[in-house]
Formats: sequence, C-alpha cells, structure tokens
Amino acid sequence: MVKGAALAMVALVSSLVVATPVGGQPAPAPVPVVRFPFPQDDGSLTPYTFELGYQLVSLVYDTLFWRDADGSPQPWLATSAETSPDGRRVTLRLAQGARWHDGTDVTSADVAFTFRFMAERPHPRFTPELAAVERVETPDPDTVVISLRHVSPGFADQPLSDVPILPSHIWKALPRSKLAPDGLPVGSGPYRLVEHRPGEGYRFEAVADYFRGGPAVSILEVPVITTVDETLRALERRRADMIPVSLPEDAAARVKGLGVRTVDGPAYLGTVLMFNLRQPPFDRPEVRQAVARALDLRRIANSVGEAVPADRGYLHPASPWSSRTVLHSFDSSGARALAGMGLGPIEVLVADNDPVKQEAARQVVIALRRAGVTAQTRSVSRDDLSRAVGEEGGPPSFQAAIWVSPPLASYDPDFLGRLFGSDPDTAALNYSGYRSPAFDALVQRVSTTADPVARQAAVQEALRLLAEDVPVVPLVFSTGIFSFRPAIYDGWVFVKGTGILDKRSFVEPRPPAPGRDGSSGGVERPRRPATGAGWVAKVGLAVAALAGLAAAVVLVTRTRGRAG
Repeated sequence: MVKGAALAMVALVSSLVVATPVGGQPAPAPVPVVRFPFPQDDGSLTPYTFELGYQLVSLVYDTLFWRDADGSPQPWLATSAETSPDGRRVTLRLAQGARWHDGTDVTSADVAFTFRFMAERPHPRFTPELAAVERVETPDPDTVVISLRHVSPGFADQPLSDVPILPSHIWKALPRSKLAPDGLPVGSGPYRLVEHRPGEGYRFEAVADYFRGGPAVSILEVPVITTVDETLRALERRRADMIPVSLPEDAAARVKGLGVRTVDGPAYLGTVLMFNLRQPPFDRPEVRQAVARALDLRRIANSVGEAVPADRGYLHPASPWSSRTVLHSFDSSGARALAGMGLGPIEVLVADNDPVKQEAARQVVIALRRAGVTAQTRSVSRDDLSRAVGEEGGPPSFQAAIWVSPPLASYDPDFLGRLFGSDPDTAALNYSGYRSPAFDALVQRVSTTADPVARQAAVQEALRLLAEDVPVVPLVFSTGIFSFRPAIYDGWVFVKGTGILDKRSFVEPRPPAPGRDGSSGGVERPRRPATGAGWVAKVGLAVAALAGLAAAVVLVTRTRGRAG
C-alpha cells in the first residue's frame, strides 16, 4: 500500500506546467494596473505578520507547490517530487531561474532554513504542518531531500502547498524579539511589495523575469476599504476593478449592468456552532446531541442566503474528502428532549461585525427557544470573541460561540487533527476542548495511512465520530461570489474553495473566467427574494468574507502581536 501511495504522489507532482504563450505567439502586453480593495491594514505581509491576507502574502512569497483551479496541489517553486518506495523520503527539484526579489538565487538551503526556522519559532498555522518532517538535506543547490517520521499522504497539500519559503540570507540573523525583518518583504513570488501606506493600502509591482513567466498585470493597487458599502461604491465608481471577497447575491445584482461580471463557486470557509466542552452544560454529549437535532440547517442556510447547509459534516460537500452520507438531520421531536434536561440559560457569543454569523446565531437561539430552552445571543468584538474562546492563549470563558471552519480542513483532512486532536503540540486550534482517544486514533490513521482507499475510510469514520460527539455543529458554507471588470482584466481564475484572488490569475495561460452576468455566456441561477432579516444576513455575507478573505484562515493566522 505504501508503494501505491508513493506512485500516486509521483503521478500527482511529477512535472511542472510552465506558462508559455498559446500557439507559440508572443505573450500580450501586460495590463497596466488592476485595483482591488482589502478590508484592513495587514502589516508588512510576511508569513509571521499577516492576519487576513494570506493570498496577498502568496503574491510575494512562493510555496514549493500551489493548488490548481480544482484545488489539487501541483509543483510551483519545485519542478518535481519523487517519493521513495517506503513513502518516507521526498526529493524535490527546484525550478531554474527562481530568484529572490533582491536578485539572489533561491536554493535548497532556503527551503531547509525555512523548515528549521518554523520548527524553532512556532507559528500557529505553519509549524504543525511540519510535524512529520524529521530532517531536510540539501545535496546540491537545486535539490531538497525531506525525510519524514512517517508516511504523510497529505504532505503535498500541507506543508508543500501552504508554507511560504523564506530567504535565509535575510531571515537568519533575525533576533527572537522580532517577528520579521524590518522594511518591505523580500520574497520570490510574482510580485514585489513596493509600497505600504499604513492604514491606506499597498502597491505591488510585477516581477518581469519571474521564473514562471512575467505576470499578466504590471501593477496591483490594493487600497484598504473597511466596509461593504464603501467596497461596492468603489466598484460602482470605477475605483476598483475586482472585489476579492465573496458578495451576497443581492450585492452582486447591485453592480450588474455596470460592466461587471460575476463568477461563483464553492468557498470552503464555513460557519459552525462551537461548544465549550470543559464546563456544564456542554460537557454532556447528550446535551450537545439534542442541540444539534434542534437545528434545521436548511432553514439557517436560507436565512443567511447563498449558502449550502453543512449536513454532511465539518468538510465542505464539494471537498473530495467530505462525508459520503448525511450526518446531520433536523429532528424536532428529539430536540424537545432539551426541555427536560434542566438546562440554565444558554448564551451564544457572536462577532458584532459579522451579520452573517449574527443571523446564524439568531437562528440557533430561535431553535433552542422552540425546544423549550432559555437562550440568547451576545454580540462582542472580534477581539473579545477571540479571547473568550481561548484563541489568544488565555482560559476559555464561553458556553457556545459562532465560529469558523477553516478551508485547509476541506483541502486535506490531516488538518482535522489540529482542530479536534488532543496533542497540544499539533492541536493548538482545539478551542472546544474536545478530547477523544478514538478520534486521536482515527486522525493518526488519516495522517499516516498510505493507501488512499483506507485513508478515505478513516476520514469518513472521523467525520462520523465528530457528528456523534458534537464538539461543534457545522452550520453552513457560504457560496463564493466574486465580481470584476472584464474590460480591465478578465484573466481571473476561480480556485475551488478560495476564489479568484490567486497568483494563478496572473501567471498562467487561462481562458476568460466564466460569466454570470447574462451577457457573457455565464449561467444565471434562480434568485430568491430577500426580505427582512434575510436581506440583512445576505448583505452580511460580504462582511463574513471580509473577515475571512479567500483562504486566509483567521483562526490560524492571528500572529501579529505574538512576538517570538
């Protein structure tokens, strides 16, 4: 079985598709400028200082692999990967011509340094992804040999497609008192960050001799725009050419007819109801199960708008790893058992700047009240919510909270162990306090099982166990809806799970993005009328996306302020 997995990985990552002009014709001249907003100032955009902007970081820094439009890992900074017959040694060949923005060659020493640096200076997102790495060898400047402690079938996705490679000649002297070097970041990606105006925005310039081919856009202007209305007005007034966050259907309709095209697809960022299992009443599985039965996920999805119910569990139904069966069913009669459990008032915390999650919380409270339980929501700031669930390292102080499920889990299920496992070194994101030896054994199988069929079976068992033990109730996954001006630039690539703000949108040959504006061949879907709270919730979809831009997983990237 190990040999089969090794061959499968070789087939997956054996060659690099280099961007070349179609038909051998010269590449068209780059588009001069594309402008798109970002919801907050995100610091210097290094791997250790960003909060929301992973996709901006990925324009500056490269990873060894990068996901294609279908979300599958493919070689990027590496040109190939070969796995040993026992599955415990991965040999990577680096691309020729890859250089840091200061002109220094990217070498295998940079990869080895990055893995060592991140092991020594814990990062909540990247360090756990390197747990399987035993050592990294560099036989020559273009070759990296990674020895693993065990077979790691998810290795191509995490860490290879996620961990940004650092320039060792700049980072090696960094004192522990600092998160990142001073000044603008130096990466190897298709864009240099040439200007950062704190609180106002960023300016990126294309690297004309980028090893994957010169980017199709010369300059990216990224103003900081913090509200939904201002973002839409920027598009309407032609001060923005693309909105890199998911729009509600009604907001997309607002810009229709203004030369704007809209594309949509699955977004892996989800919304969940998380319990604190460390204290009553949610330390009792039967209480959590009864609450889950009381929740009609389709009703919640209809209320927040443009969302799919998470009735197949924690992973997005479009993920190849999602449950093959429905794991959540609304049961009004079973929910009534809550009334006889002697529960005190239940408080559901929710971020006060996120109307989508506020609507989800409202629906949860309505369902609990219908089941005979006294319940209420409490809106708090994002920082207060973070502290309440223990994200900042303090003791958790919540009963229940509306939280997020990160896209990385739906890309590769190895991430489930970091969210619900018991190992404090690798499960730093387990805010619910869930502890289960049976689950730990399953995620160990997910992490180390070479045979893809057996691994899929372990994932299915893990999802079923989560649905039975209910540390969280997965509620909905919002649909990704993105708008842009094709007259300015139409090379956007929708990457399944994250959207169109992706470096594949700038550096590879690509057909025009499919339209949904009724005039460019796109497919229109039936529109649901939005009224009352449903309208408010739909508008909140944009805020939800602003809070979790593209693949930037807030709960694993809140690193600024955590000085090493």
